[in-house]
Amino acid sequence: MAMEKFGASERFACKVLGQNRSALRKKKPEMSFEETRLRADLRAVAQKHPAWGWKKARWHLRAQPQWQDVALNKKRVRRLWRDEGLVCKPKPKKKRRTGPDAGEQKRLKAEYPMHVISFDFQSDVTSCGRHIRFFNVIDECTRTALAIVPRRSFKASDVVAVLENIIAETGIEPAYVRCDNGPEFTAAALIEWCSTAGVKTAFIDPGSPWQNGFIESFNAQFRREQLSGEIIDTMAEAKYLADEWKDIYNHERPHGSLDGMTPSNYWNQWTADHQSAIA
Repeated sequence: MAMEKFGASERFACKVLGQNRSALRKKKPEMSFEETRLRADLRAVAQKHPAWGWKKARWHLRAQPQWQDVALNKKRVRRLWRDEGLVCKPKPKKKRRTGPDAGEQKRLKAEYPMHVISFDFQSDVTSCGRHIRFFNVIDECTRTALAIVPRRSFKASDVVAVLENIIAETGIEPAYVRCDNGPEFTAAALIEWCSTAGVKTAFIDPGSPWQNGFIESFNAQFRREQLSGEIIDTMAEAKYLADEWKDIYNHERPHGSLDGMTPSNYWNQWTADHQSAIA
């Protein structure tokens, strides 16, 4: 601009502005076909999943057949992600909880699929202002979303019905259920069902949500990636959105704690690796 608008020479303009002349003359290298395709695929992932960052986009692309033989290292994907102006979230600072039963020696840890399942309620509102509750259930070992059921209200019998459907779909009865001390979870109907089915309960302490961290993290992701970006008008729409995100979460969304694998792939791999022990 100094050269074109004020007629300054290249030497003088670079001297005044502190710009190296060799850097000014250096042309940007031509973009290869592979990089062009990678940038396009990153933009497509960001458009389909606006809440994802470059890490999940990288894991997602590495699972695609066309990118399995291409080097998609962290630095390259992160650089292109930033060059395209896509979302880069700051890394949150984790806070260490020190409440009751915070020690690992006191915490029940899931060792295999359906060993421990966690569930909790999540609230939202429809466009008319009426409240809606989502009953979320996950498997702690594989992080699989077992159920996301929306209703206006829930009773203990409704909770039991959802758990019965999960057992019917997976063909496996859970060993433990982890939940808070809500009235729907401490009611006689659920306690009786657990006793009949041989399922043990692992209630967390009142006012200690960190003791049920897996479902709390799941609720946060569901809120950020689906509920915050949608306006729900009807219960039918709520069910459709819940089923849609559940399918994406289980089969498409890479999970950081599973080394970038999706929950369904991790479950299948765990089953294949431990087939002899299961038999």
